Amino acid sequence: MKRIRNIIAAASAAALCISPSANAYAAVSPDIAADNAVYEDASVIISYNENAPHFATVDEAAAYVKQQFKERKEEFDLIVDGWVPDNEDDDDINNTINERISTITDDPTEGMYLYLTASISSGSIYRSDGTYVYYSMEYLTTPEQEDMVTAEVAKLKDTPGFEAAMKSDVYDKILWAYDTVVENIRLDENLNDLTRSTAYSALIEKKANESGQMHVMVRLLQEVGVQPMIYATNLSALTNDNVDCHFLCLAQIGDVFYFVDPIWEYKMGENKHRFFLKGYSDLDSENEGKEEFTHVHLFELFQLPIDEIMAESNFARTKYIRSCNDGDVNDDGEINAVDASLMLKEYAKLSSSEQKGSFSEAQKKAADIDGNGFIDAVDASATLAYYAYVSTLENDAAPESIKEHSRK
Repeated sequence: MKRIRNIIAAASAAALCISPSANAYAAVSPDIAADNAVYEDASVIISYNENAPHFATVDEAAAYVKQQFKERKEEFDLIVDGWVPDNEDDDDINNTINERISTITDDPTEGMYLYLTASISSGSIYRSDGTYVYYSMEYLTTPEQEDMVTAEVAKLKDTPGFEAAMKSDVYDKILWAYDTVVENIRLDENLNDLTRSTAYSALIEKKANESGQMHVMVRLLQEVGVQPMIYATNLSALTNDNVDCHFLCLAQIGDVFYFVDPIWEYKMGENKHRFFLKGYSDLDSENEGKEEFTHVHLFELFQLPIDEIMAESNFARTKYIRSCNDGDVNDDGEINAVDASLMLKEYAKLSSSEQKGSFSEAQKKAADIDGNGFIDAVDASATLAYYAYVSTLENDAAPESIKEHSRK
């Protein structure tokens, strides 16, 4: 149960603005010149190994740890020369390294996704000349299984939906990941089954528990260049033998993290984006008043100040609102043929038998170039005309607005 417990610890730490660590560890005070330490419930003793690889910085140490992850090394250690916490309020070395590992990179198989492929136990010994760190790992997938996951993800990306999302703004990128998870969920309710706790179990074996579904969500967010974070709510049991909680995810836009919960979206039936890019105050605003779909944050159980904690953690208070300028419906800072194409697609949806579009309120306003309250081919044509006009301007010329241009 260690990995599940560790993910909850990571979620709790995230909520409390502590680095996202998923390990069990013990640290010896830097005031004590220790040569050994006990960790993991006093079941293991680690000793300071002078022969461990030495690193000058935490970043170098984190790069080394990441490589050990990739090579599936079950035990390894290291020393960060000269590193000791300045005071008891500093993050410990384990959290600091783990935060570096879980940060998104250009490789979507790294970051938080890689971090969640293992159950991590680590211990550290602080001395005046540096800090020794020992890792013991239990990996939940093999490199061959991860290759299969990557091949399956490639199939999900080889779709018009993904291509359109990558040409659009961050909202649509996250929406693609969210919708893909909701549409492909085959949920196993047993949180205690580690064999159902990975993207491999979700995408290849076609059945995974909440932890496994969130592993997929993390991977897809990283595929579109968005930093994810795992989060847990509704904790009712956390022992060696039993875990009972609810997993969801956060997605970072700018400096702010927004909540996304594809699992409860799936459980409520018909994807209406009820839990998409919400803040902590309106996360449940569309749950139809159902208690079973109401998120209870872990720190609420301890009566901690929610506003203060969320603000310090950069968690959004309210849902994400697209701030599209006129004509720029994908909110990428440009008005071009892509925007016109999106307008035509929206027009087609609105003209269908269902008469149901997909634009947000901000997009609707941005797309209505002539201001008649409708989105149609006239708006798309005006957008193309404006794109052509702007393309002919000299570099230092200031363009008129799209609405001004459309009135000529």
